[in-house]
Amino acid sequence: MRNGLSDLAKEQLKFLLPRAAAADGLLFIACIILQVTWYRALTGLLLGTLTMTVNMLLLSYSVRHAVDRGSEKAAKRYMLGFYILRFSIMGAAIAAGFLWPLAHPVCTYLPLLYPKLFYSWTGIKDHIHFILTDKKR
Repeated sequence: MRNGLSDLAKEQLKFLLPRAAAADGLLFIACIILQVTWYRALTGLLLGTLTMTVNMLLLSYSVRHAVDRGSEKAAKRYMLGFYILRFSIMGAAIAAGFLWPLAHPVCTYLPLLYPKLFYSWTGIKDHIHFILTDKKR
């Protein structure tokens, strides 16, 4: 078994976390403008961003260690177990955002969408750059 984070996981966290911090800052400002209580917005954003980070770490860990299982069937069961664990953690965080009076539910939920938004935006940006540079030739 391998110990620690893989280089790919470290690279992805270096990609995600600064963007998450910037998005959290923008959402926090938007919440203040929309008159959401500042501490509820901040608590929700921190809970959501922490949950997103834990989800990415668990995903990295499970993918990296699934190959150490003896067979394809065992690897699939291992990945399914981690899938259930990851989504249970995200569900608990969303429930906490709705039930905990110190957290704002929307601010808890939005950071869970960051990876999809950031990776999609990067793909769109790269595709547009490719099209523009390809037409200049």
